[in-house]
Amino acid sequence: MKFLSSCILFIIFSIPIIAQKVHYPIKVSDDQIIIDGNVDSIEWRNAIKIDLKYETEPGYNIEPIVKTTGYILYSDYFIYLRFDANARETVRASIRKRDDLGIFNDDFIGFDVDTYGDGRNNLFIGSNPYGSQVDVRILNAVREEDRYDTSYDLEFESAGSIYGNSYNVEMKIPFSSLPFPNGKDQKWKFSFFRKYIDYNISSSKSDRDNSCITCQFDDEVYFENIKIDKKLDLIPYITSGIQGEYNTNTDNIDYEKINSNIGISINAELSKSLSLELAVNPDFSQVEADVTQIDVNSAYSLSYPEKRPFFNKGVDILKLNNPDLQPFYSRSINDPAFALKLLNQGKKSRLFYLSSLDNNSPYLIAGRDRSYFGEGKKSFVNVLRYQRLFNNGSKIGLISTSRYYNGGGFGNLFGLDGLIQLTNSIRLTFDLLKNYNEEPTNNWIDSDDYFNEYSVILDGEKFNGNGIFIGLSRNTENWRTYLGYKYIDPEYRADVGFAVKNDRKWLTFFQNYESFYEKRFLQKIEYSVKYDMLHDFNNKLDVISLDGKISAGFKGNTEISITHDYDFFTYYLNKKYSNAPSTRIQINTSPLELISFNSNITFGKDIAYNDENPELGKDFKFRTTLGLQINDNFSISNLFSFSRLKKTEVNDFYYKGFINRLNTKYQFSNSIGIRVAAEYNKFLNSIFFQPLFEWTPNPFTIFYVGGNQNLIKDSSYYTDSSQFFIKFQYLISI
Repeated sequence: MKFLSSCILFIIFSIPIIAQKVHYPIKVSDDQIIIDGNVDSIEWRNAIKIDLKYETEPGYNIEPIVKTTGYILYSDYFIYLRFDANARETVRASIRKRDDLGIFNDDFIGFDVDTYGDGRNNLFIGSNPYGSQVDVRILNAVREEDRYDTSYDLEFESAGSIYGNSYNVEMKIPFSSLPFPNGKDQKWKFSFFRKYIDYNISSSKSDRDNSCITCQFDDEVYFENIKIDKKLDLIPYITSGIQGEYNTNTDNIDYEKINSNIGISINAELSKSLSLELAVNPDFSQVEADVTQIDVNSAYSLSYPEKRPFFNKGVDILKLNNPDLQPFYSRSINDPAFALKLLNQGKKSRLFYLSSLDNNSPYLIAGRDRSYFGEGKKSFVNVLRYQRLFNNGSKIGLISTSRYYNGGGFGNLFGLDGLIQLTNSIRLTFDLLKNYNEEPTNNWIDSDDYFNEYSVILDGEKFNGNGIFIGLSRNTENWRTYLGYKYIDPEYRADVGFAVKNDRKWLTFFQNYESFYEKRFLQKIEYSVKYDMLHDFNNKLDVISLDGKISAGFKGNTEISITHDYDFFTYYLNKKYSNAPSTRIQINTSPLELISFNSNITFGKDIAYNDENPELGKDFKFRTTLGLQINDNFSISNLFSFSRLKKTEVNDFYYKGFINRLNTKYQFSNSIGIRVAAEYNKFLNSIFFQPLFEWTPNPFTIFYVGGNQNLIKDSSYYTDSSQFFIKFQYLISI
């Protein structure tokens, strides 16, 4: 083992590191520059000037079709950025609330920075031409879908002005809002980035043969003798609401008493790299309705994205390499009386600790064919994470999670994980996890099922399990190859995580080839094949599946893909199902600022998982979203999702229905807007209606006024439940 460790470290430190060009901006006084989007040449005299001279998509480090220039200055407490951007046509932009995903259809620009210089993550701080803000944490993740964390928030100012076919943006970023190592002298790796129609434009070259996306910066910036104040943020909040349920006796809504809550979060920087956050009676409610998902034929619990601000800072450290083992899932902390978080981000390592008392604890049991979910009571949660980082994006980590239930029972988990960059294009990833559990004795779950010799019902049984993942991948400009193996035994649990599948030994091989065409209507085309083979822990061959996919990208922000998935056979509840093909066609396009459209159609065969006698049926799914940006302030989007599974022998359906969701938004300014959402659910014969007024001058100061109305159809529609709420949260920086 010692020899193997020495070899790994030798490989890590032997990878050559390309030297960056260092820029030394001038320090100015804070009264020299006004962030108003109107560029004054006197304000920006002596600023460092950097051209964005590389088109990285679809071209490969070629000269961009438009000119873009960035400028840097700084003061004791702030970074000042200016961007001058030309266009060949009318500038694409609208007035948006912070982190509105519609901004990715705009022309936007920003600062991409690695403050630690080791590729642990990049922070992208951006704005569109109207000063509408976007910030994204970019992770050195294995999977593309895990790479971008749009829930990340930090404080900064931005303003823009449009002049014909060009625009300017000015930005002011507090040093206090950025994570970086201790010290008054800072040297950071960075790049300027612009998204223009179909084109990605950067001040740094792209290396398509380097699988570490967060390691590719050509430039460094040096800030000398900055002033670092220990930050203390207080975020008090108050919420008040009233809700009612339909009373069949009176044929009216019976409203409860007005329910009010107050609480506070305290975020204290003990040093620049060490912070402590305490939340007393934190507001972990979701004002925005969750993402619409159809789960009528899902045998497993569904995962939803996290939007609560307490889990914003530092939680990227908790992501492991494989989501099927997921030892931490923030939504498993449902209703905490308090939550405490300690984060230490050093130059070579990171330490994270989370502790919480949860009043209502979800209880999730993974299974081979389905998962089981129950609503638990109070529990005490602890999460400890340590990660060692290396300069080329490699990292090795330890994790421990525990949940102790009031009245008895616990779930403990310990793990080791790593990402080893063997060469620029080849990386080895692994997760090794071990859990120790004692079930509570309770009636939270009602089931007669078993896993191994243990019952699913909660009767105080003790058991322990293992979850193992190892993957080897190679990424080059044209080729992507992946070989992965998962070993999840029937007793694997993650009481603070989201593991819904176990009892499987899973081998996956994936091969992809991609071609790029720099200046054509067809910009890229890729072909891929994926082979999956699963055994259960009785060594019975459970699944053999082969997928093929072809996709193409075109001018006009358009992508079309066709995927064919053929299950030679699969077992469900010990019954064999053979020859189950499925085809999915997907289209995504945003050719104009006015319109964005995405749609996918799936047809083939699928199992009726939730039927009393599951059989193969004829599957058809159709999901489409149409977005219209009517003007700079007003937008409409409509989501229609249809799903049916038809019986093969008779003209009948296991299920058939649709959900239609209409969202309208009017943004008066970047911080003030109104939204009305309406959703019709055919499966439930219900109508959901939610108006909402929002004032969000910064990520942590918010004011909401809104309500929910839910209507159910019997002989006619009636209001089944009603809610009105108000929330005010205010950031106080001391």
